[in-house]
Amino acid sequence: MIDSAIPDDDLPQGDSINASPTAERLEEHLTLYPHLADRILRQLLVVLHEQGVISIDKIYDEARKQTGNVDSERTTNADNPNVMAAPRGDQTERDVVQSITRHYAAARLRPQEIDEIVNLTLKREEADKLRAIVSLQSVSFRLLADTVRRFCALPVGEMQLTPDEATGIRVGLIRHLISDQLEFIAIAKKFLRIRDFEGIINRTIGAESGMGRVGGKAAGMYLAATILGASRHQGARKTIPAEPISAEDSYTPTSTGSEMYPVAIPDSYYLRSDVIEDFLAFNGLGEYQNQKYKLPEEIRNEYRLIKSVFRNADFPAGIVEQLRELLEKLGESPLIVRSSSLLEDRFGTAFSGKYASIFVANQGRIEHRLEALLGAIAEVFASALGPDPLQYRKEHDLLDYEEDMAVLIQRVIGKRFGPYFAPAFAGVAFSRNEFRWSPRIRREDGLARMVMGLGTRAVDRVAGESPRLVALGVPTLRHESTTTEIMCNSQREIDVINVERNCLEAISLPDLLAHSGEFPMLDRCVSIRKERLLVPPMGTYIDEPPQNLFITFDKLMSEGVFTEQLRVILRRLEEAYGYPVDVEFAHDGETLYLLQCRTLSQGTEFEPQVIPENIPRDRTVFSASKFVRSGRLDGVEYIVYVDPRDYDEVGTREDRIEIARVIGRLNNALANERFMLIGPGRWGSNDMRLGIPVTYADINRSSMLIEVAREREGYVPEVSYGTHFFQDLVEAKILYLPLYPDDAANQFNEHMLSNAENFLIKLVPSAEAYKDVIRVIHVPSATGGSRVCVLMNGEEDRAVAFLNDGKT
Repeated sequence: MIDSAIPDDDLPQGDSINASPTAERLEEHLTLYPHLADRILRQLLVVLHEQGVISIDKIYDEARKQTGNVDSERTTNADNPNVMAAPRGDQTERDVVQSITRHYAAARLRPQEIDEIVNLTLKREEADKLRAIVSLQSVSFRLLADTVRRFCALPVGEMQLTPDEATGIRVGLIRHLISDQLEFIAIAKKFLRIRDFEGIINRTIGAESGMGRVGGKAAGMYLAATILGASRHQGARKTIPAEPISAEDSYTPTSTGSEMYPVAIPDSYYLRSDVIEDFLAFNGLGEYQNQKYKLPEEIRNEYRLIKSVFRNADFPAGIVEQLRELLEKLGESPLIVRSSSLLEDRFGTAFSGKYASIFVANQGRIEHRLEALLGAIAEVFASALGPDPLQYRKEHDLLDYEEDMAVLIQRVIGKRFGPYFAPAFAGVAFSRNEFRWSPRIRREDGLARMVMGLGTRAVDRVAGESPRLVALGVPTLRHESTTTEIMCNSQREIDVINVERNCLEAISLPDLLAHSGEFPMLDRCVSIRKERLLVPPMGTYIDEPPQNLFITFDKLMSEGVFTEQLRVILRRLEEAYGYPVDVEFAHDGETLYLLQCRTLSQGTEFEPQVIPENIPRDRTVFSASKFVRSGRLDGVEYIVYVDPRDYDEVGTREDRIEIARVIGRLNNALANERFMLIGPGRWGSNDMRLGIPVTYADINRSSMLIEVAREREGYVPEVSYGTHFFQDLVEAKILYLPLYPDDAANQFNEHMLSNAENFLIKLVPSAEAYKDVIRVIHVPSATGGSRVCVLMNGEEDRAVAFLNDGKT
C-alpha cells in the first residue's frame, strides 16, 4: 500500500480505492492486454497530468522519495534547467510510479475514461504497426489491408490520435493505395482519415500478394465525397445544404434548405493498377508497352488490332473469381467500367475523354455477364495505348512515366422505365464560368451542362442538338435569344441502357414518353409548347402530344434548389483544392450523385483585346460577333481550310474519316508552324455529317480552331464549352471561335481562302485525292509577306482576324 505516502488528504484511502469501479475496470484491461500494460499506465499518467490532477514531476518525486533514490527534500524542476538532473530510475522506482498512477486514476477517473485511455493506447499500438508498414517501399496488399482493418476495428472513441501522429500514416496510405502525386497528397491528407481507407480496401480487386493504386478518377471522386461529407456507401445518403455563399449572391432558390437533395457517390469498386501488369504478363503482351515510342501514324494503324487482341485475351484466374463474386453481389444492375489511370485527373493533366468508359447492361446468365465485364475491362486497358492518350502524354512530357491503368467499376445511376434504364438527368459542372453571355453572369458562380438520361451527351459533341447550359448564379437565364432557337437546339435523343436488349441506345423523346409514368422528374425536365411559348408543366402528370414537348429543364431551373446546391458543392471543392474544379454528376430523381471531380484546366488568361474600327475590307480575313471569348493570336502563317459546301459533297463515310486523317498528317507536318484550322460545323463531332471526325491527336498542334456555320438546315454551332473536346483546346492553348459567314454583320474573306495557292500536296503528298476539299494557304505567299493576327474581345462579343506585316 502506498496511499499513506500520497500527499492529498481528499483522496479516498485504502481498500475503497482498490475496490472502486474504476480500479476494477483498469484491472480488467491490464489483464486483457498484459503486453500493453506499460503503455496504458504511461497514457494514464499523461491524462492525469493534462487534467491537473497531479503533475508528472510530482509523481516521480514521490516515487523517488519512497524508493530512497534521492534526498527527500530534493525535487525536480522542469522549469529550471540549472538544477541537476535526477538520475535515471530503476525498475523499483518505475513500479512505484505505476502504482501511484493507478492509485490516482482509480480515485479521480471514471470507468468510461479508463476505456477511452485504453482504446487510445490500442490505437497507438496499431498505428505504430501501420506506420511501419506504410513506410516500406514495397508491401503486399494483404498485409496492408489486414493492418488497416485491425486499426479500424477499434472503437472510434472520443480520444483521437494527434494530427502529427495520423498525418504520416495518411500520407503513406495515400501513396500506396491512391496517388503518388504530391499536389494530390497535400490536399487529401487534410481530409482523408485513416478509417476512410477501409472503404477503399474493402472494395478493391487485385491479387493479395500485389500492390497497386486505384487511380486518378477513383481518387478524385472519393476525395470529393470526403470533402463534402457525402455518403460513400450504398444506401446511405447525406444532404449538402444550399446555404448562402455571400451577401452578393444573385439568385435565391424558391425552396428551403430542408428540400435539398441527398448527395452520394455511386456504389464503386476498384480494380487496382497492378492488375494490368498481371494481365499483360499472363498473355505475353508486354511488347505493347512500347507503343508510346512509335510514330503517330503507326500508333493509329495498330490500335484497332490492339483492341481486338486485348478483348480476346484471358485474365488470371484469381481476378476472374473476384469479378464473379462482385457480379453475384451486384446482381443484374447496369454497370459502367471507367478508366482510372494513374495519370488521369491529375493537376494540370486531366486526360479528358482520352480513355474508354464502357457501359455494361449486366443482364442474363452470370457467365455472359462475366464475359461482358471482362471484355469491357480489357477494352479500357487497351485504350491506354490509343493515339490520343499517347499523343497527350507526349505533349505533357509523360511518355516515360509508368502509367498503369486502374479501372473503376460502378453501378450506373438511374431507374428503370419500361425496357430502359437511365438517370433523370446528368451532366458536368465547372466552378468557374468562362462562357458568360450576359453581364449578369459572374465567373465565380460556375456553369453546368445538363442532359436527360445518361451524361454522355453532356461531354461529347452530338449531332444537331445541344445540352442545356446553366449559369449557376442565374439559372433561368438562357443563352438562346428566341423560343424557336431553344426548340431547334434542344436535346432530341436520350442515351439509355436497354436492359432487355442488353445494349446502350439513343431513344427519342416519344419513345421515352411511352413510359413517361415511370421516368423520374419528367415534369422538371420538359416544357410544353403553347402557341409560340414554352411553358413548364403545372404538375407532375403530363398529357400532351410528344411533338409539343421539348427538353428544357426550365421547371428545375426555376425552383433553384438543384442549381444552388450544385454551386455550393463546387465552391466547397474549389476552396478545398485551391484550384477551380469540374465535376460530373447524375440524378436518379431522389439523390444527387458525384461521379468525378478534378481540377479544371485553365487556358491562358487574356485581357479583352481592342478591336480596330478601320481595318480595310481586303485586309480582313473574318470577323465574328457571337460566342466570343477574349484572346489574341499573332503571326499565323498557315490556314487549313475545309469549305463546308465541299465537305457536304463528300459521299462516303470512309472518305470523311480519311479527311480527318489528312488533317492529322497536316497537324504533324505543321507542328513547328503557327497555323489555324477553319472547317465546317462541329470539329470532332460523333456525327461526321456535321463536322470532320478529328480527335485530339489530329488537331493538338494548331493555334486556333474555327467552326464555320453556314445557313443550311438551320444549323448553329454548339456552344462547346465544357465538352471533352473543348477541354482539349483549353489544355493545348488552342483558341476557339464559331463563325457565321452568312450573317450580314460579319465579314468572311472567302475569296482569299478559296483562290490562294493550295499547299496541301507539298505538305502531304499522299493527300492528292482530297485537294478539292482541304485547302492549305501559306499566308505570306498569298499576301506578299503578311501574316494573320486575331483579336478577340469577350466583353464586347467581337473578334476580327486581319492581315498585317508581322509587327504587332
